[in-house]
Amino acid sequence: MLRPFREGDYDAALALEQDAAAARWVPELPAPDGAGVVAFYDACRREGSLLHLVVAEPATDAYLGEMMLAFGEHRVAELGCCLAPAARGRGIATEAIVALTDWALAELGLGRVQVFVAPENVAAVSLAERAGFRHEGLLRSYWEHGDERLDVLILARVQSDRR
Repeated sequence: MLRPFREGDYDAALALEQDAAAARWVPELPAPDGAGVVAFYDACRREGSLLHLVVAEPATDAYLGEMMLAFGEHRVAELGCCLAPAARGRGIATEAIVALTDWALAELGLGRVQVFVAPENVAAVSLAERAGFRHEGLLRSYWEHGDERLDVLILARVQSDRR
């Protein structure tokens, strides 16, 4: 299930931000508390720059991770996703990415949804492939991470890829 971020999600989101497997790829929370995070994501949604959603367990509504669509020019959005360690390996991320991407292409009329993934992040590359994203190339020295620059793979789904 995908839903908006709630104040009570803050501690789980903070733990995900600090998870060793995710820390390098997950941006810092945009505020020091749950209310501030909710306000930030709501403001981004209202201005049309970012749709941020929590991946939640349908039966319990428990936080499992997060997804986002960052909107750019030309009806293109960048997708990001990260799950808590206990939720990984169960197909949850694949299902959530496919659902959000299908919705964005069909209902929002986006022409393209893309992901940027560091080549060494093998799990994320595999996830994007399982969700139907196609490899398009390598962007050299694209991401700035601390004092280093990282190459990234770009994968995308477009209207003609809709399932």
